[in-house]
Amino acid sequence: MFGYIEPLKPELKIKDYACFRSYYCGVCKALGKRYNSFSRFTVTYDAAFLALLNSSIGEYDETICFEKCIVNPFRSRPVVKDSWAVDYAAMINVVMAYYKLIDNWRDDNNVFALFASRAIRSCKNKAKAANPGAYKEVYEQLNRLHSIENEGIRSIDHASDPFGKMLSLLLSLPQQQRMTRRILEWMGYNLGKWIYLLDAYSDIENDIKSNSYNVLVLKYGKDRTPWRIRNDSRQEVEFVLKTCLAEIVKAYELLDIKQNAELLENIIYLGLANKTRTILNEAFCY
Repeated sequence: MFGYIEPLKPELKIKDYACFRSYYCGVCKALGKRYNSFSRFTVTYDAAFLALLNSSIGEYDETICFEKCIVNPFRSRPVVKDSWAVDYAAMINVVMAYYKLIDNWRDDNNVFALFASRAIRSCKNKAKAANPGAYKEVYEQLNRLHSIENEGIRSIDHASDPFGKMLSLLLSLPQQQRMTRRILEWMGYNLGKWIYLLDAYSDIENDIKSNSYNVLVLKYGKDRTPWRIRNDSRQEVEFVLKTCLAEIVKAYELLDIKQNAELLENIIYLGLANKTRTILNEAFCY
């Protein structure tokens, strides 16, 4: 995961920010407990959102404890414990982190990514054993994505489809009811495409330097400057991103949210839109 899904903090109530942090810390603690200490460094806001969303739909019995950690050794913070949603998010987080590190090594010859991937390889294997179905979906869709990269596909829809499909299959817990799962699948598909395209737009310059696959670079001219590619692609990119956000909102409004509604609405309505504007504007200013 990429860490793009987060609330818009200035618009959050203090209690809602504490709630989001409690899920973030919960995933972090679950990674340390179920996998290893190094895997805790891979925790992302995306995983916290995944835990929060499933928990808010299912209204599972969860325990909130006040605990310290290495990052905050002198101050106890709320941590969500004994949660199926948190454990599931931790499992998805570690698998995605492993393959992202492998991808970084393959694309950029990043030695740190290579050693980091080896440090959590056993975690990936534990996650595979714990939920082989979810692992299979990640593995198959990332292989599809790798094939698309090797073929040099220039279509944004085709390039982003595997990541969208992967998120559509991973966003909900296996225990969710059929209708809820279908809604979450559509939300996840659009969320996956949004993440993929946002990441591609922000990485144009780095991908040109490392000669890595980037659908926008191929479509709008590999021999052109990053600024020119961003300028020429911005209208299409912004249209697709906003279309994905609109579909995410529609799906969210069909869900039966049992708790944490204000926090989730902040993320869905404000946080994602703010992240979109931030990436588009920062990348365009290079």
